[in-house]
Amino acid sequence: MRAGRNGGRGLAMVLGLCALLVGCGDEAPPVQANAAQSVPQDAALAQLYGASCKQCHANPAAGAPLTGDTVAWAPRLQKGMGTLLDHSINGFQGMPPLGLCMQCTEADFSALIAFMAAAPQPAEGH
Repeated sequence: MRAGRNGGRGLAMVLGLCALLVGCGDEAPPVQANAAQSVPQDAALAQLYGASCKQCHANPAAGAPLTGDTVAWAPRLQKGMGTLLDHSINGFQGMPPLGLCMQCTEADFSALIAFMAAAPQPAEGH
């Protein structure tokens, strides 16, 4: 059956309304906001995170699990740290080998994974 002349316009209006409703609320979901602002407390680790991990793990468009998104990290953590280290070092799906952190050691990767997979902590004094 062919839609009437206004059938396509009505559908477009409904879809547009749905898109507007989905956009209601906070500017960015809390996980996205925290991912963009989170950095490890250790200065050396913070530098490694900022130079390599943050590009993807603080950018929702990258497709990587966001820093502090415990829901996204849970199934990955269930695979075990050994698997996560292997994926970090050798690459996995969209993640490049060494996560573009050529100077990272296995201990660095473990610490970075633990940081990114953890729920964000409130800043001290708040």
